[in-house]
Formats: sequence, structure tokens, C-alpha cells
Amino acid sequence: MSEKINQRATFVGLFIALGLPFVLGLLHGRSPSDLEFPSKIVLLIIEEWAVTLALIAIIFFWERQTLGSIGLKKLSAGDFLWGVAGFVIGSISFVLTSPFVNMLGLKTTSAGILQLAQVPFGLRLGLVLTAGICEEILSRGYPIERLHALTGRRILSALIAYAAFVLLHTPFWGAGGTIQIGFWSLIITVLYVKRRSLAACMVMHILNDAYAFLLLPSFAQYLPR
Repeated sequence: MSEKINQRATFVGLFIALGLPFVLGLLHGRSPSDLEFPSKIVLLIIEEWAVTLALIAIIFFWERQTLGSIGLKKLSAGDFLWGVAGFVIGSISFVLTSPFVNMLGLKTTSAGILQLAQVPFGLRLGLVLTAGICEEILSRGYPIERLHALTGRRILSALIAYAAFVLLHTPFWGAGGTIQIGFWSLIITVLYVKRRSLAACMVMHILNDAYAFLLLPSFAQYLPR
């Protein structure tokens, strides 16, 4: 009986982690124009934290598991260094994919960064921390570990989580930006599969978004459009 209840809890958890963000995105129509309205950015941050906390509640009180069961453990020096290395490799991937995206006549992630330059610094910082923490729990640690528990196939589980993460970013970043994020997401997914450390992925994600959302907008006028 307990196994059946745990499976039911996991299916609900998977819907919250992978399905609910899509539903909320469809309801609110996430798009670059949202950046013109600080209230929409605040709503996005609140929603992501609410969904994440709801999932954590399921992990603790329904599944009777710990955060270690989704790969969230104490950050070791090795994990930190791997997170930094992932950030460096991920940054290089954006540089290498930009010519390909331009060749296709699509916009790179620079277009979104240009718009982020208009957003107050405090809200951009909130987006960085929210994405780096919440998205890693919702889109990486929980779905990969729970799908692996259900299917016994870690690579398949990682690929499903990877696809959901990339598709979730399409409405805002467009086709070109999604291609670039797809390459970046492959790197962070491999990092998780190899290290089984969500903390390492959080380091990589936060560094990436801090660079893109906080530093680059300061030089927005020099970025290619």
C-alpha cells in the first residue's frame, strides 16, 4: 500500500514539476513583453517559488523523502568547481552557437538580454536566484530522480527532463535562443547525471544567469541585435 501511495505522490510531483509551469505559462502567455511590467516579473518569481515549495512539501510529507533524494546535498569543493567549469563551458557554447543561429536568420539570446537591461537590478537579481534554485529542483533534480525510480532508465529520465526544460524556455527566448539554451541545457544535464549533485547545477545556473541578467545588460548597447 505504501508503495502505491508513493507512486501516486510521485506522479503528482512530476505534474507539479514538469506540467504546472507549462500550464502557468499558457495562462499568463509568457513573452518578452512581460519585462515591461515589473508586476509580471514579481508574479513570475512568486509563482516559481510557490510551485517549488509545493513540490518540496510533497517530497517531505507525502513521499516521506529528503531533499537528498533529488540530489540536493551539501555543496562540496568538487561540486563547486564542477559548477564553475560548467558555467565556463556553457558560456562558450553560447558564443559558438551564435553564428549558427544568425545564419538561420534567428535572434540569439542577446535580444532577450537587451530587454533585460530595462528591468530594475533588484528584479533581475530575483530572477537569477529564482531560476538557479527553483528551476534546478523542478526541471532537473526531481524529474530525473523520480523518472529514474519509475523507469529504471537514467538517461531516458534525463532526456525527458531536458526536453521539458528547453521547451519551457521557448515562448520567451524564441527559436534562436531556444537552440542556444538547448546546447547549454545539455551541458548542465550531463553535469547532473555525472555528479548527481543538484548544488553543482545550481552553482552553474546561478553563475550563468548572473552573467547574462546582471552583467551583460550593463553592456547591452554593445551586444549584436
